[in-house]
Amino acid sequence: MEDTMTNRRQFLQAAASLALVPMLPRGILGATSLRTRPSWPQFRDSPLYTAFLDAVAKMRASQDSTKPGSWAYWTNVHANFCPHKKPYFLAWHRGFLARFEAQLRKASGNSALVLPYWNYYEHPLLPAEFRDSSSPLYLRNRTGTDVSGACTLGAFDPGLTNFQRGKTDAFEPAVESAPHNGVHNLIGGTMDNIAVSPRDPIFWLHHANIDRLWDAWVQADDGRHMPARTASYWSGSFSYGPAVSTMKRVSTYTPSVLGYRYDDTALPTSQPSGYAGTLPSIQEAFASPLPVQGASLGGLGGLALGAQSTRVRIPLTVEGRNRVRSLATAQGQGATPAGDALRIVLDGVSLTGAASQGGYFYKILLNLPSTGLTQPEQTYLVGTLGPFEVSVARHARMMAGAGMAAMQAPVRIVLPAQDVLGRIWPEPLDALTLSFVRVATDGAPQGDAVVIDRLWMETD
Repeated sequence: MEDTMTNRRQFLQAAASLALVPMLPRGILGATSLRTRPSWPQFRDSPLYTAFLDAVAKMRASQDSTKPGSWAYWTNVHANFCPHKKPYFLAWHRGFLARFEAQLRKASGNSALVLPYWNYYEHPLLPAEFRDSSSPLYLRNRTGTDVSGACTLGAFDPGLTNFQRGKTDAFEPAVESAPHNGVHNLIGGTMDNIAVSPRDPIFWLHHANIDRLWDAWVQADDGRHMPARTASYWSGSFSYGPAVSTMKRVSTYTPSVLGYRYDDTALPTSQPSGYAGTLPSIQEAFASPLPVQGASLGGLGGLALGAQSTRVRIPLTVEGRNRVRSLATAQGQGATPAGDALRIVLDGVSLTGAASQGGYFYKILLNLPSTGLTQPEQTYLVGTLGPFEVSVARHARMMAGAGMAAMQAPVRIVLPAQDVLGRIWPEPLDALTLSFVRVATDGAPQGDAVVIDRLWMETD
């Protein structure tokens, strides 16, 4: 990993002498026509397919990671600048794709070339062309090929009308968790590590689909809204490395500003035929209770997650139960508790052996009824946990100054649970349970995969 994970200072210094290269697609200003990004099956049968293969092969063969004509340049940009579990996850990646797409055109010599997208809601199997070892689209270390299990519909629930992270009922964090993280986890290999995931050519088609789903969410309307173009939210710029010009945040407001559109902007309404519509059996796990102290409402010490879905019960004191009911009531009645919210904290999270290669993840559901789903899954879903989420947390620590050692160390993962409280209210809340529901593809590890040293519930 070290050959591509140059630290931020080295990466910036290596290309500091390069002039900024404006790489905006044709048609940004005064455009009368837009390039159309198609789905993979249509793209594969089009005249642009050969140009795409040639461009990918040329960029992957380039050895100079300081120049945008090399594949490694874009991997390093993602490692050094991408925001995951932060504001602008969607907007930054939209600009990232646009800059990369422009470089593909340059490498191919074809000004009409566009990035296709992988619509896994309709075609959940990794396209055959990416599994052909003679193709420049091939990468040998993938673990899984079927991402049906990542294709939930929660992010497209009509109740998610806000856009940005930090708001209640927000689309951006929901779609990042599912399907985005799940697809990274199930493909596995390079894809389940944020620091190197763009090495895999399927990364680009996956993110083009996430970008398309964002556009579809906006166009679906029905009360869904983003901050106005004039809002301070869009002030500032995004960086895509020293060899490429920055991009104003507001330029990512819609695809048309960047000169493209999608051939299909309908929100998914169904899951793939291979998607498991019912939850598997869930075993009860027992761990040592943690003392209630500080912001903690109660928790457990020592939990290993393996091939079996697992449920744990969080013991609450009388004061803790009252606090949870108060938060749930306020949220359920449409109020946002000022300066106070419920969070799930997973501490000392690590991966075991081959589990770091992915092919699996866990949906984390709060107070899922023991009899199974009585409401849509999104009602109970607080997030996902797998190798990709662990890599995101490790990467954040490394970028904060902890160094390369952070990429192997146990991490803390915090999951906001306040929205879920509002959705399950007024169901009884005398106890809190967490269900870790395993989702896996062929090739996933069968033994213990994720170890959590401690977990607890807390409020401000």
